[in-house]
Amino acid sequence: MAGGLERVYGTEEDKVNCSFYIKIGACRYENKCQRIHSIPPISQTILFKHMYQNSPIEVAIASGNAVSQAGIEEALEKFENFYEDVFLKLAEFGEIEDLIVCENIGDHLVGNVYVKYTSEYYAEGCFNALQNLSYENKPLQMEYSPVLDFSSAKCKQYIDGTCQRGGACNYLHLKKIATKFKKSLFNQMYEEHPDFREKKEKENIEKSPKKHKKKEKKSKKKKSSSSRESSRRNSIERQKMINDWNETGIQNVSQAQKMMYGNNMPAPVYTPKVSMRTSPELLQLQLQLAALKEQLAAIKMS
Repeated sequence: MAGGLERVYGTEEDKVNCSFYIKIGACRYENKCQRIHSIPPISQTILFKHMYQNSPIEVAIASGNAVSQAGIEEALEKFENFYEDVFLKLAEFGEIEDLIVCENIGDHLVGNVYVKYTSEYYAEGCFNALQNLSYENKPLQMEYSPVLDFSSAKCKQYIDGTCQRGGACNYLHLKKIATKFKKSLFNQMYEEHPDFREKKEKENIEKSPKKHKKKEKKSKKKKSSSSRESSRRNSIERQKMINDWNETGIQNVSQAQKMMYGNNMPAPVYTPKVSMRTSPELLQLQLQLAALKEQLAAIKMS
């Protein structure tokens, strides 16, 4: 009997516990849900409800509407300032494993911020220290979250560029952050709190002493990385993120159309997804590219 309950716990077959809450940490029915939302008494992950305040431009971006280049840059700068401020503050309480911010605009997900620490001990210290405090004149709404694996909470279609629900999706759409910028924040965390790195290295040595010796030799040859300021403004990386996202979207739609229509494929109607880093000029080029690809495909089939 106990084995059967463990098997169905948190799945669609579980008629008692809300599978969406267990997987996402939030449910669109909230308190009206007919299934139980069991908030854990302690967890490595803390949810800050509605902490990030979206500007009208960011809501437009999340909804898939076209936004001017100036608006995109303004929204990007605002989010990066927030991410840096919150990350470094939360790192004061312990080693962070990940920090994510929702782009969703549904009532139960809008502005949600999740921080996952490397241990429950760090999370508990943060949770206790921030009780009854505010951020930007807004009281913090904190709770321990059951989400320990963000990969299962993320929208796979959003990652592939094919989600049709946009900001209203009930799976997590994460705000994008430049990899180098995020890495620089982790580097600063370890510089300001060397005990985190020492603890991690000690754990790695205990797990695999031979691998650690090889990495130690390689690390001595490497030079220090560039500053965080240059990392957050790495336009080449941002442009690559845009191109990869839009190109993936074009390929997915093209393949789906061929499966549906075969040789009688209609004229392309695909509009590339607008991200916080997509300019109107790039959007127009992507549309033209999609149309040309479909025309060439039609010529080859005729």
